[in-house]
Amino acid sequence: MNELTLLLIEAVISVITSITIMLLIAPSLKSALLDLCPTEKQANFWLAYTRTMMLISPLLLVLLINSTHKGDMFSDLRAAFIAALTGLLIGLIFIGRKMYIPVDRQIKQSGKDKTI
Repeated sequence: MNELTLLLIEAVISVITSITIMLLIAPSLKSALLDLCPTEKQANFWLAYTRTMMLISPLLLVLLINSTHKGDMFSDLRAAFIAALTGLLIGLIFIGRKMYIPVDRQIKQSGKDKTI
């Protein structure tokens, strides 16, 4: 298998993994964004932004790993899959942290946060 074919397969792994995760979280994320954003247009923007970032970050890591990792085909594909999942994990951590800020603020404002 030549290098270009391997790179394309690794990119496809990244994109399919990203799309799968986005399909899983999109309905809940859209609902949360509609609750948190003042308008539906803003919620749609942040949903599109999140989808874009969830495609870009894994793909960037896959391309980075591809340029530095040289092994047999199985090892290269495994490294691409690990890079794609790492990119998604990092993206989900950032989304979770950003989504938690306004939720935490709402909890504190409602008085439900009864820390001693």
